[in-house]
Amino acid sequence: MMVGALYEYALREGLLEDPDVEPLAVDFFLVVADDGRFLTLVPTADEKGRVPRRDVPRIPKRANAILPGFFVDNAKYVLAHGGDEAKARRNPERNAAFRELVDAAAKETQDPAARAVAAFLGRLDSELPRILKQRAEWTGEERLAFRWSGDDVQLVHERPALREAWRRKRSAEEEDGGPPMRCLVTGRWGPVARLHPSIKRVPNAQPAGASLVSFNEEAFCSHGLDQGYNAPISRPVAEGYVTALNHMLSGDGERRFRRGVALGEDAVAVFWTREAEQAVDALLALLDAPATQQETSSPPGVRQALHFAEAPLRGLEPAAFDDRPFYALVLGGNAARVVVREWFESSVRDLKQSLGEWFDDLRLEGGRGRPLPLWQLLRAVEPPGRNGNPPDLAGKLLGAAMMRRPLPRELLAAALRRLRVPDKGDAPGFLLYARCALIKATLLRLRRLSPRLPEVSMALNPDSPEVSYQLGRLFAVLERLQYAALGNVNASIKDRYFGAAMANPGVVMPRLIRLSTAHAAKADRSGRWLDKLMGQIMDRFPSKSWPHTLTLEAQGLFAVGYYQQREDFFRKAASADAEQPET
Repeated sequence: MMVGALYEYALREGLLEDPDVEPLAVDFFLVVADDGRFLTLVPTADEKGRVPRRDVPRIPKRANAILPGFFVDNAKYVLAHGGDEAKARRNPERNAAFRELVDAAAKETQDPAARAVAAFLGRLDSELPRILKQRAEWTGEERLAFRWSGDDVQLVHERPALREAWRRKRSAEEEDGGPPMRCLVTGRWGPVARLHPSIKRVPNAQPAGASLVSFNEEAFCSHGLDQGYNAPISRPVAEGYVTALNHMLSGDGERRFRRGVALGEDAVAVFWTREAEQAVDALLALLDAPATQQETSSPPGVRQALHFAEAPLRGLEPAAFDDRPFYALVLGGNAARVVVREWFESSVRDLKQSLGEWFDDLRLEGGRGRPLPLWQLLRAVEPPGRNGNPPDLAGKLLGAAMMRRPLPRELLAAALRRLRVPDKGDAPGFLLYARCALIKATLLRLRRLSPRLPEVSMALNPDSPEVSYQLGRLFAVLERLQYAALGNVNASIKDRYFGAAMANPGVVMPRLIRLSTAHAAKADRSGRWLDKLMGQIMDRFPSKSWPHTLTLEAQGLFAVGYYQQREDFFRKAASADAEQPET
């Protein structure tokens, strides 16, 4: 189903109008004369260093084999130059294979541009020093295409005779492939792809690209079959689903991924629908928009996306495409291949309802008022000094947002662990908000599974009967009282005691209350008001009932109570400043 849906996307987007080509970045045009003389090297990058993509003949899947491209390839094949010492030893073989393919095409088509390139490759030894003078450093990965001086319109590989020659060559290779088999996607009999093309820009995968379907060990094979014959998929389908993924994972100038969202450093999620694209645009705008674009002054795209997601909650009429299927895929990588971590299949209507519920669950008074991007939520709970979150955490978070799944308790534990560690960055307030929003959402979804768990409100709830919530409020008052007495200090009671108070309040809180007596004596008028508020909170539960330890869920309530009381202080302070008369 997943491969079939990707193949349908490629057909719908017109990505397979010419199945013999693929869009790739071409770094340089190498201009040659009729007799093969090198004329100039033309860089294609713009002033910002961005290299445009062009349709080029599909580069074969190489692994460790030497397989040249058709008139377009990297410098190791075209110039026999570049790469480290170990890789450079095979450059003469690479160039010989590239030259053999060009010579055959020139002889078959008698195209003057192809003959000019063949002549250039025949005199490469004498032309190479002139090329290297125009560019001092070569990695070997620079992709080059040829331009003939007699044609200012088309590159050499774009000429009709050579495009037809390339099509015939690929058709012959397909016919000479392995035994005909039934394609698992289309159900048709015919040749199947032995090696699937590479998927690029997947986090943690090989930089040159990796396969989603591959069989690189004998233990993975059966019935005497090798490589892709173990999972028979026709070549058009294999190239189609890979082209679709590469299209969605490519950048578009504004986003890192055209149809995807980065989930931390080790995963990416891509989205698509069978027909309409509005759902994907909405999801991208809401889950991956920069935080600065999620305020009230958000751009039209984000406002339109919010309107889309809130439609079910506001009683708007369903859109015409609400019944269309919606797909999402979470990808990661390892040393061998691309890994599918999550696969989601839903409808646009269900997606709307899930997003609306997700935003409500995350909403906290005093926050930004807009949903947080997933990458910021993941960053907020990332362990300090370690290599990111667990690999499956990002997929679970995305599943909660799109499929109304419960948030895992491990996410609650991760947020609480990060609250115990003082932040050294310049945005501790934002990180506190993000973590408490996640804690609130997790507690709400756990309560839907177990109604015995306490309710969590969006705003401050002074009448909450939960002792752990009131203890969090009390800690916020103690912190405020210290600030009123001493101002900013190097290490506040939050820096020193928050984690311990959240886990073992019965041990830590009495000590902090005794310390607050000295703070109240040094504070100004606000000290008396804070001391009174502290008494009102403590009246809601007898001191003997203070728990010595709190469960994970109770610690979450402590954190939410602390955050909401703290935000209430800031809101009142802002209102008081606004009411001050001008002098």
